[in-house]
Amino acid sequence: MMGELKLAMTHEDAVKLANEINRADAALKQMKEQLKEYVKDYGSINTGQEVWGFFESTSWNFDRNGLKEVARNMVIDGVDPWEQMTVPKKKLDALGWDDKFLENMGKKNVTKRFASRKQI
Repeated sequence: MMGELKLAMTHEDAVKLANEINRADAALKQMKEQLKEYVKDYGSINTGQEVWGFFESTSWNFDRNGLKEVARNMVIDGVDPWEQMTVPKKKLDALGWDDKFLENMGKKNVTKRFASRKQI
């Protein structure tokens, strides 16, 4: 953006900022755990802007026969099951196939996400 003032940051400033973010994240996690315990005991909390509580999330797991039935019913409904199904990266990694082999079958999609990782 034009006219945007960009403050200079040194490497030392960036390290301090990263450490402060880690401290704030740890404090936030602890606060959420405390609120979670309260909500477990007394129910949801309405702040006037949002509701903190336990909300259900639903997912389905199918065995191989169930997957066959899902695919069969998609075809009956005029839906191509191959356009609906994906193989998660974790499952692909377990197969031990390298990128070159996978490129013969599909297109690699890489996204970048800003995050921290523990040092090894």
